[in-house]
Parts: sequence; C-alpha cells; structure tokens
Amino acid sequence: MTRPGRPAATPPESVPVREAATVALVRDARVGGGLEVFLQHRVATMQFAAGMSVFPGGGVEPRDHRSDRPWRGPEPHWWAERFGIGVGRAAAAVRAVVRELFEETGVLLAEPDPAAPAGAPLHDPPGTAERPGAAERPGTAERRALDAGEGDLDSLLAAYGLVLSAHLLRPWDRWTTPLGPPRRYDTLFFVAALPDGAEADGGTSEARATEWMRADDAATAGTLGRLGMLRPTLDVLADLAAVDDVAELLATPRVIAPGGR
Repeated sequence: MTRPGRPAATPPESVPVREAATVALVRDARVGGGLEVFLQHRVATMQFAAGMSVFPGGGVEPRDHRSDRPWRGPEPHWWAERFGIGVGRAAAAVRAVVRELFEETGVLLAEPDPAAPAGAPLHDPPGTAERPGAAERPGTAERRALDAGEGDLDSLLAAYGLVLSAHLLRPWDRWTTPLGPPRRYDTLFFVAALPDGAEADGGTSEARATEWMRADDAATAGTLGRLGMLRPTLDVLADLAAVDDVAELLATPRVIAPGGR
C-alpha cells in the first residue's frame, strides 16, 4: 500500500526504452601510439548517468526521423543491418549522433555538397559580412539553436550547401539499459575519427569538464573507479585501448550481437 500523498512507484518493466545514439570521437595519441578519446564528465544534476564520464551523444528525437536527405557514405539499410534495427531508425540514429556531436563539441561531420549550387552559399552565416573569407560553415549561433531544439540537422546542412559525412562514422556496439533505472535507453554506439582541422570543445551545459585521454588510461581509470563510468562506456574504452591507431580502428570489421547487450 502507498502512503497518502506519495506517488506509487513505477514498475521497472513499464519504464519505456528510448532510442539513443552516442559516438566515441578519437584521434591518434600524440605520444607512444594508440588512441586518444574525447570524454565528457557530466554534471551531477543530469537525470541519467549523473556525474559519469561519457562519450558525446543523447536521445534520438522526432526531428531526426523527419528527413530523408541523402548523405555521403553507407546507405541507411547498411547501418540497419549492422545494428540489427529498422532502416528508418538507423537513418535517424546517424543524423542524431552527428547532431549531438555538433551540439556538444562543435565538431560537425559534414562536407560541401557536390549537388549544391555553385557560387555563393545558400545561407549567410552570422558575421561573414564583417569577416570576408570566413569559413562557410555553421557556427556557435547555429549550434546553440540546434541544441535548443530549433530546426533540424539536415535543414541546417542544406542551408549551408553541406552534406552529412556518414562515411566518417563506424558502427561499434549496442547496449540497452537494464531494468531498474527510472530512464532506459537502447543506445547505438558509433566511433568517429576527429576530422582534420576540427577541434572538440567543452561547450555543453551537460558537462562540468571535458578532455582528451588515452583510451588505455581512460579504461584503467574507469576500472579502478577513479572515473565513474557505466559498463558500456568502459567496455568500448577497453576495445579502443587495444587498437594501435585510427587507421586500424576504421579498418576493423565490427560484428554487433543481434539485439545488442
């Protein structure tokens, strides 16, 4: 019996499982070989994985499902087969993980669209009139708007004559939150190499700090409890710690268990 005035507890099996996508952004370690990975140390007020060290990512939103604009790289059915999901969900997850990466780190996996009209950009980025020759790519204002839920990734890329670079991503794993937590996610894990000239930052309110760490050091810190990590994060880091460089990582075939873990 529930005490008067106290809401009844939600049965664990009735908690909905939401779609999510996350990406381990990596680069070659600057000393000693191996990989460095970009980690976010989440603020303690988050409703899920509060205070944990995680990869950039988040929920797949309805706006991620609403577009069918082509991208460069494997088609949605290829991603669907690798992850063991429907084609529509696979396409939405690719858009979502690229959107989340841009919102949380400023790294945009996109390139000039060869099908876009030649000449002036379709959209004038803020400040380009005062800065002739500035890069014709979305900036801080567009990033904040997207993070606030305004518009969608494909419309933003189209406005700048860009196309999503799905070929820079690789499918890596799939995990579902077990019964118990008040929020549960079926999360698709991707990996991506930091594009040349790009810089990841900590410009997200979801993290108290961000940093590049060697994958082996991060895996050790998670194993010993020096950094709080959920098991999927730690498992992916252990995989990345065994890789010699980015080229090997991107060339490694990956088999994801049907239904994930």
